[in-house]
Amino acid sequence: MSAVMAGRRLPTLRRTVTHPAVWSVPAMALLVFVAMPFNDGFYSFWVNYDAQGDAQQYELLHTTRIFRYTSGVLCGQALALLAGAALAVRNTQARALVVAVPLAVLLAGVAVAVAYPLARAREGIFFTTGALDDPVLVRVLLSEVAAYPLYAAAGVGLGTLLGARLRRSATRWPLVLLFLLGWFAATLTGLLQDDRFDAPSGLLWVVPPIAAGTAVALAGLSTDVWAVPPVAVGDWGRGAGVALLVSAAAYALGLNLFARWARRRALARTDRLPPDH
Repeated sequence: MSAVMAGRRLPTLRRTVTHPAVWSVPAMALLVFVAMPFNDGFYSFWVNYDAQGDAQQYELLHTTRIFRYTSGVLCGQALALLAGAALAVRNTQARALVVAVPLAVLLAGVAVAVAYPLARAREGIFFTTGALDDPVLVRVLLSEVAAYPLYAAAGVGLGTLLGARLRRSATRWPLVLLFLLGWFAATLTGLLQDDRFDAPSGLLWVVPPIAAGTAVALAGLSTDVWAVPPVAVGDWGRGAGVALLVSAAAYALGLNLFARWARRRALARTDRLPPDH
């Protein structure tokens, strides 16, 4: 009897453990920890390994501060989308949306809550005001976390469209890997923008990860420190932040509407099939 009960509990336990609401939250916290060293050394590795003079030193400190407090936030956006897609595989589209949006808000809260003490512990005595008193940091952080529910909703639409492929392991993991590689390349493209967005501006409105990375990068790198005296040449990530939210909202709405239309079309085709004799 105990063996039978144990056999019945295993599928239930597995379904519980693999639920996106269970694995995504600790995954979000882990992503913040893993991303912090990368964010900590981003400026020195990618921008200027030998900052000299007051202007460059200030840019180093300010940019590093921005990156520290947004540690894991960009990774969390991809996680929110994947969680939304996973929910769509397990539930109807409407139910998945109901769960995905608040889950994404929770993930955003976890990202900020974990990153804040880690970043604060790394700050020296240079800044005389708290991080939350920095309007540039607060604005970019709000725009990034505001995209979480939009990404989750987009994930639901995408998961509904790819439902059959995501249920099969043979196609699910290659799709996830391909998605993550593309996401990483797009995000890094945004993060490597310096002073201003030098790529075609349309990319900001078409590829949300590029906009997300650009918003973070330009929040700290909108000054030409090589000019004498240094001059502001960027918008501190405002435009990229707006593009991120608009494009993410467009994908969320478009993918869900398209998924709903595709499902209705599939049902209509099924209804038109002749009955079996």
